[in-house]
Amino acid sequence: MPNLESHIAWRYLFSKKGHNAINIVSGISAAAVAVVTAAMICVLSVMNGFGELVEHMFSEFDPVLLVVPVEGQTLRTDTAPTASLYAREDIEAISMQLEQTALIRYKDHQTPARVLGVDSLFTRTAHIDSIITDGFYSVWDGAFDRAVLGRGLAAQIGMNAHFTGALHLYAPQRTGRINLMRPDLSLRHEHAFIAGTFAVNQIDYDDQLILVSLPLAQRLFDYDENTATALRITPKAQTKSQISNIKYQISKTLGPGYKVLDRYEQQANFFNILRIEKLLTILLLVFILLIASFNIIGSLSMLIIDKSEDIRILSHLGADEPTIRRVFLLEGWLISALGTLIGLVIGVALCLGQQHFGWLKLGSGEEYIISAYPVQVQVLDIIMVATTVALLGFLAAWYPTKKMKVAFLTLVAMIAISCSNSTPYVYRGMPKEYATAWEEIYGPCYDSVPYSVVALDLYSQGLELDENHRMRGTGYNLYISDIFVPDQEGKIDLRIVPGTYHSERSAIPFTFLPGKDWDGEPTGMYVLYVEEGKLQSIQVLDSGYIVVKDTTNGVLDLQFTLYYKNAYGSRVTYKPHYQGFIIPWRKK
Repeated sequence: MPNLESHIAWRYLFSKKGHNAINIVSGISAAAVAVVTAAMICVLSVMNGFGELVEHMFSEFDPVLLVVPVEGQTLRTDTAPTASLYAREDIEAISMQLEQTALIRYKDHQTPARVLGVDSLFTRTAHIDSIITDGFYSVWDGAFDRAVLGRGLAAQIGMNAHFTGALHLYAPQRTGRINLMRPDLSLRHEHAFIAGTFAVNQIDYDDQLILVSLPLAQRLFDYDENTATALRITPKAQTKSQISNIKYQISKTLGPGYKVLDRYEQQANFFNILRIEKLLTILLLVFILLIASFNIIGSLSMLIIDKSEDIRILSHLGADEPTIRRVFLLEGWLISALGTLIGLVIGVALCLGQQHFGWLKLGSGEEYIISAYPVQVQVLDIIMVATTVALLGFLAAWYPTKKMKVAFLTLVAMIAISCSNSTPYVYRGMPKEYATAWEEIYGPCYDSVPYSVVALDLYSQGLELDENHRMRGTGYNLYISDIFVPDQEGKIDLRIVPGTYHSERSAIPFTFLPGKDWDGEPTGMYVLYVEEGKLQSIQVLDSGYIVVKDTTNGVLDLQFTLYYKNAYGSRVTYKPHYQGFIIPWRKK
């Protein structure tokens, strides 16, 4: 049975429906899902690209692992826990750094800055040479202290790598008393000569940071040679899992007084914001996808109504209600799955094209560090998007199959077929041919209208009038009132004059009044469906025209082109036909 259900659902997906609107709505549903799916892939890939770009910029400066104290600002490198790190074989390099805030001055320019003192192993824990923008990297040349400034910081104090003047650094004395008479004597002072500038393309580094030698920083901030604010560690491992394992081992060795931070934890604020933005973007796109899923609900609801005959046949063949539900559930899921597959292919193709060809540009010149939007397609994103879309597609397909009561529709279809077996006159849609026609003659009944007025009263096969002009049987009645015809010399048994009549409110010959719904009652022109003498439905016709042709022996040929609006607000053309005698009937 599951194979049968999937086979029927697959046939329904591509087969022509009873109403073309269902095919259109189904196509729109799949297209909407595909567009949102592709958008999710593209947006997430672009965010991944920017995240990878910023991570790469940080990795040029930040160490793989950074050891900092839990309490206080400094740590000792001559204690047992930290000293044991130098004996580990899985660590390639350990570099000491001392970071504090100081005032820097060059000639008449001064500004606060973060002074970072580094030792000779700093270059093994940071790719500093790759981010030098001017000059070269050096914090000690064997004779003089050197400094490397962030590019923005160098611009603030008005210097560059080719200036020969000394850069002065000031910091308050950490110990001792402040001399209120000479506050300048309470400041520790060092100087260095600029060697170069660097750029990480992050404000926290480029506009605030200055690199100096570790001994200079220790003298400036009054610390001994075994004091640092952090240890920079480069492990020998390369993969994330290996680095994570080494991080755990180092944390276990150092104990609770130290924290070991990876690159994500060193820039926790930035990456947390990036994750929140990604989450909010996903939620927004899921909400858009949820709205698009309403198309699936509408398409499936229309399909269930359109396939009521198939539901009846399946019921007679032994299919129970859950089986029929699963057919339409699979149909809705297939619409969603088709849209998802197309969207994934389009989204991945667009991202790969952007990655290799850079179609969308960010700008030109040096205003951006890259020329095109960065993208990075991740397998986890594809799986997440596919799972989310599939889940929403399943819910969208489940709702109409659960709420529209397939069993009830089955019962209605069975009753309709049973009724059709008892009477030969059941129509699917309004008939194209009418069997009998009456002409109701009003005469010049309007005071303001000098023309004669007649009405056409047509009946389909199976519906007739009794001696009291009451309808009997089952069928359709097309009624058009207030047809204005030229006078025929006061003829009582007036017959409608051949010609073309158009719906018009001006009440002149060769016109008829358009139909309308007046407080729930139809006027002008309408079609009634009568079943066993009882009115079942009314369809008001709002406009159109009638072509009346005179044939031999008093037989008339009437060709109608009439218009009405269906339940969806679309304009529908109805073109019935009648050929034969018209029975005159004097309207009292």
